[in-house]
Amino acid sequence: MEGLNGNVILSNTLKRDEMSVKNLWHMDGKCWEEDRMVWYHNPHGCYTSKSAYSWLLLKEMGYGPHRFLWKALWKLDTLPKIRVFTWRVGHEILPTNCKIASIRQDFDKGCPRCGAETETVLHALKDCPTSKVVLSTGGWSRSFISKNYDHCIDWLEDLMRVLDKRVMADLMTILWNCWNNRNNFIFRGFTVTECRGEEVEKTSKGIH
Repeated sequence: MEGLNGNVILSNTLKRDEMSVKNLWHMDGKCWEEDRMVWYHNPHGCYTSKSAYSWLLLKEMGYGPHRFLWKALWKLDTLPKIRVFTWRVGHEILPTNCKIASIRQDFDKGCPRCGAETETVLHALKDCPTSKVVLSTGGWSRSFISKNYDHCIDWLEDLMRVLDKRVMADLMTILWNCWNNRNNFIFRGFTVTECRGEEVEKTSKGIH
């Protein structure tokens, strides 16, 4: 590129990408800007531990197979906290006992409500008897509850393909209430019956 400098490039004829190249030329130093490292997974090109963690999560969970879910998620007509909750459920990063046990030695991974051997996200929100009662009370048919899945994201994506956005948003609100009441049982000493009754009451108010 000998002989090429910013003066020979007419600004008014440049496209955006071409203008970006022109701006790399330093008029004072009569030289091109030196190359530098950029982090592709951050819009500003700066590496952060948060962006790296998000990238690793997407890579591990597989963004491609669940593209439909992620695209539909942010269009749900619900509170932002419910959308964020849905995102966390899809990535299975809720602090269930199973999740905590994977990073904390000798931690009991069992379900604190029903005694099941392992409390995964799918169990806490769908398969635990308490959650099943709430979903049934909310009018969800057995076919939506009884089908077996390996991951919660597969269950949610199947539902999103057959439910309209309003109904899906209602479901995620119910699941959010289920999670909160599960936490009330653990951290505030509520009984299973109290948690179940509160969930049913919120479900009835939220849907009917």
